[in-house]
Amino acid sequence: MTHNGIDRIESFASILSGKRLGLVTSSSGIGSNYQSSIEILKERYHITTLFAPEHGVRGELQGGVNVSNHVDVHSGLPVYSLFSDECSITDSKLLHNSLYLPSQEALDRVDAIVFDIQDVGSRYYTYPSTLFFVMKACAKAQKECIVLDRPNPIGGAVEGNCHRVENLSFIGLTQIPIRHGMTLGELALFYQQEYQLDCDLHIIPVENWNRSMYFEDTGLPFVCPSPNLPNQNAIVLYSGTCMLAGTNVTDARGTTRPFEQFGAPYINPFELREALEALHLPAVRFSEAYFIPTFFKYPGEVCAGVQIHVLDRRSVKPVELGVKIIRTLQTLYPSEFRFKEPENGRWHIDVETGTDEVRLNEKSADDILAGWQKEAKAFEAKMAQYSLYE
Repeated sequence: MTHNGIDRIESFASILSGKRLGLVTSSSGIGSNYQSSIEILKERYHITTLFAPEHGVRGELQGGVNVSNHVDVHSGLPVYSLFSDECSITDSKLLHNSLYLPSQEALDRVDAIVFDIQDVGSRYYTYPSTLFFVMKACAKAQKECIVLDRPNPIGGAVEGNCHRVENLSFIGLTQIPIRHGMTLGELALFYQQEYQLDCDLHIIPVENWNRSMYFEDTGLPFVCPSPNLPNQNAIVLYSGTCMLAGTNVTDARGTTRPFEQFGAPYINPFELREALEALHLPAVRFSEAYFIPTFFKYPGEVCAGVQIHVLDRRSVKPVELGVKIIRTLQTLYPSEFRFKEPENGRWHIDVETGTDEVRLNEKSADDILAGWQKEAKAFEAKMAQYSLYE
């Protein structure tokens, strides 16, 4: 069985003992005994402070919702926010925004910050960005950063382009592929070296995990890493269907199948299914779907589209899937399909995919993906020097 960093803390007690610890965590921070990492660390070490990423330390908040400073009811510990809704996540100024850094008040309470969150293996996800900011703050304040590593739930495959510098944001803070193939511990090593953070960094690695393993191979308990990723198929598809966030098609947040289905009021699901099936995309099939979102896009409206059925998680290519879904929608609905209007002068789809190639529609999907895969291959060579796992 695989053991996460939190399961191995007794073997690394010298790193944690005798220090005032802050903990960055969420609902996915649990041990193999199903106990919260907050409680595990509080019982054994001196936890003084909690830090809340997007969705909160207990995982109850929806995406993009402001996280306020408060006191955690169960542990009695103060919680300091690392996520604010005061600025758009697509704003390039966020790279220097103090709203995403631990406050000085919080840093004064700790000697080290422990980071224990389950990532999903996608550049869009905000937890890797939170880790970057925590490391940056620790370096400046001369505090230690201790990453309790967890598996990449979709294995070590790498897919997609690296972010263009002009499109960096909180949903793509560093130049890594869309599906990056790394764990948060490895990303921490990458950040440390490539961005010269000079952080006093410690990694407690995962035991009995390798890059061929998906989450279901680990024997670990599954907890939703965030409210709209309720199961492992959604996590596998996320790097593809989340591209629809930058369009007027809903990725089905606000339904029981977020990221596993998508649609809009103007879509004919039968012609869409036929067009997508004709692409013969690896390890997925499609069926017609109708749904009414309760929030996010089109709340209370009937949306039509498709549900994506995953036949073999290891063979799905989510980035290819996302690009080809968008190209299909552009072809079928040229007058209805639109990209979200720019915020702060930047298109959401460009910020998310890291390039304007998808939006401009000047290249075929296959041409775009061929170029992106060259970037992914080049990144794999760089990634090898930060690898903690085979």
